[in-house]
Amino acid sequence: MARKTLTFTLLALLALTAHAQNGDEAKRVLRQSREACLAVQRGRYVMENRHKYMSSNDTSMLRQTCDFAMLPDDTLFGKRFAILEEPLDTSVWSFKALYTGNELVHYDDSTATVTSCAQWADLIKNIRHNYDFYTPLTTQNAYPVPTDKELADSSNTFSLTESYLEGKPCWHFTMYNEPNVEPLPGLKVIRYEVGLWIDLQSYIPVQYTVTYTQVEGQDTMVQYDECRLVEFTPHVDERRLTMESLPSGLTHTEYTPYEPPEPLATGTLAPDWALPTLGGDTVHLADLRGRVVLLDFFYKSCGPCCAAMPGLQSLHEKYKDRGLVVVGIDPMDNPMKDQMADFLAKRGLTYTVLFADRRLPEAYHVYAYPTIFIIDRKGNIAETRIGFSKEQEADIEELITKML
Repeated sequence: MARKTLTFTLLALLALTAHAQNGDEAKRVLRQSREACLAVQRGRYVMENRHKYMSSNDTSMLRQTCDFAMLPDDTLFGKRFAILEEPLDTSVWSFKALYTGNELVHYDDSTATVTSCAQWADLIKNIRHNYDFYTPLTTQNAYPVPTDKELADSSNTFSLTESYLEGKPCWHFTMYNEPNVEPLPGLKVIRYEVGLWIDLQSYIPVQYTVTYTQVEGQDTMVQYDECRLVEFTPHVDERRLTMESLPSGLTHTEYTPYEPPEPLATGTLAPDWALPTLGGDTVHLADLRGRVVLLDFFYKSCGPCCAAMPGLQSLHEKYKDRGLVVVGIDPMDNPMKDQMADFLAKRGLTYTVLFADRRLPEAYHVYAYPTIFIIDRKGNIAETRIGFSKEQEADIEELITKML
């Protein structure tokens, strides 16, 4: 027994010593990597990206070619850039964009839509998260290369080893923590992990991965990005970052904001439908006349939609015997391909869920998700609510109790 205890103690001490040495070496490597990345002020790269959304079973794959030059004082993107994204599979589409510091331009083979930064700065700030880049080279903090402060955080666990990526010798760094945070009610992030493959000579990351693991009800889901640097040169032809670089012959149009449709007026007869359930039955709205109907337009990758589901289930359980029918309508997902039976079962949803094409949301003037309609016993729209919050949930329940 004493020998086993001694052996365990020695192994533990060796492990602690190795971790300390590994930690010091990791800080050195990452510090040099950050310095190498921050020293890059312009360039042209080719990136291959694999991305999986949280509740999706599919992985999108694309190749991005980007010319960029840093603009330290720019508050929108912090850089000028010209991007071409091309699909490597069928789940994404081609995308072309140019940002000059004064204009943001989206264009195809015939039309260029020009958005003025001076006029639409707030709009651009709200949509800039939709633009993907090879971030170690194009952000002013070299994300996701961690800082010394992040490495010193006791909630983070990390390691550093020598490895190879497609035959190229690299430092392979991993860091993860188990944050146990709730970005939305009912959603809990339980793991966040970063992987870096850092070139031994240049100290530039040649690949990185960022992975989130999230729990929603009884469902554990994973979302990740894998970005690989296929090519990089720290030089750029400045002409590529100007309006003059756009192909000749394009029709230029000024950006005009999207005008959402007017909601269906209170008292309007709700558009009729007959839609299939997962079990193959058909539910007809006309057959629900005489009952109060809560109609929820949702899709599975919508975080606020999922956050609303426990409240909808609670309303279903409380009031189904008093004349309330809760119906979810999903116009985005494929019932079989997207494994909707499993998705709904893991959330304990027992109210009716139906599947439609995208013409039905148009008939209901739906432009954001979730959108909830309360339909009275005569089949008329009594209330429309867009989005989700706990306050809205309470208001909807109060309204329903008055109608039943």
